[in-house]
Amino acid sequence: MFVTDSTAAFQHLFVDTLRNMLSPEEAGAFILVLANSMQDAELRNSLRHDLYANFIAVQESVQQAVLEVTEDDLAVFKAIEASGVDSLSCWQLHKVDDWELVYNPMRALRPARESNESVDYIKRPFDDSRFNFNKPFLRPEILWQGNWQESQLRVLYNKFPFAPYHLIIVPDAELRLPQYLTADYHGMMWGLVEQQQLVLPGFAAGYNSLGACASVNQLHFQSFVREHQLPVELLRWKHNGGNDQYPMTCSAFNTLTDSWKQIDEYHHNNQPYNLLYRPGRCYVIPRRVQGSEDVAPRVRGAGWIEECGVFNVSDDAELESVSAGELNDCLRSLSVASS
Repeated sequence: MFVTDSTAAFQHLFVDTLRNMLSPEEAGAFILVLANSMQDAELRNSLRHDLYANFIAVQESVQQAVLEVTEDDLAVFKAIEASGVDSLSCWQLHKVDDWELVYNPMRALRPARESNESVDYIKRPFDDSRFNFNKPFLRPEILWQGNWQESQLRVLYNKFPFAPYHLIIVPDAELRLPQYLTADYHGMMWGLVEQQQLVLPGFAAGYNSLGACASVNQLHFQSFVREHQLPVELLRWKHNGGNDQYPMTCSAFNTLTDSWKQIDEYHHNNQPYNLLYRPGRCYVIPRRVQGSEDVAPRVRGAGWIEECGVFNVSDDAELESVSAGELNDCLRSLSVASS
């Protein structure tokens, strides 16, 4: 079993674990719970009272300097304190032709880590001195751990989510694997996404290689739950059998073998790429290496979600001001020729 055996049980566990994570001694937990609560009004309302009480408690501990807080968490907490907890709204969605804009105020506060670094190679050794998912301070952020097929999976909340029920799946964390996909782990995720449709309809996953805005150099995937299509999945696009060319080079594979063949070719060519896993289907999108100067500013930190057509903005005014043409141009600036 992966996490739970039903949608209702999953949703219940997701909310209860968030609530139980809150502690007057954990600024990081407060940030995580607040960010996850903002994905919809129902979730925000169910956690509002607990969040406000915890904010006051953490604020007092920070002011009295009796709380050990990481530099990243302190900067985020101070930003929340300056703006006010109640001023941070739930996510707002706005469609611009086929594209989606999401106003997500907490996402803008996320530490950059490796996603903004220049990268020469898409394979680097795991470095225990850098941020990784084995750090002891991340233990409270674990939703579930257990065996699935031949792997030990660690499932953590995403501290700055940008998709519904956004989680991080770390296979065999204790092996300290770098963010470099293998055929076995590609097959594991393909199978997990297929199997979970029977339990959690809409379950899917994304993957960023190094050089494609992976923020942590430890093997991980990002899962989410969304039953309706992402823009990249629309039937109008050529990679889905339609007539229109997607703004980026994109291949959609219906078999595990064919998708891995393409991924393996990108590995041999040191080509950064992003993936979207849907049941029985994998979208493979090569892109310019992060840090490229000729990439549009809006997508310089883009990962799989932007390349699939969903753009997070930190200013609600942008929901009405950004045009479809601008978003098309942004994606084109990331694209590379097909191999």
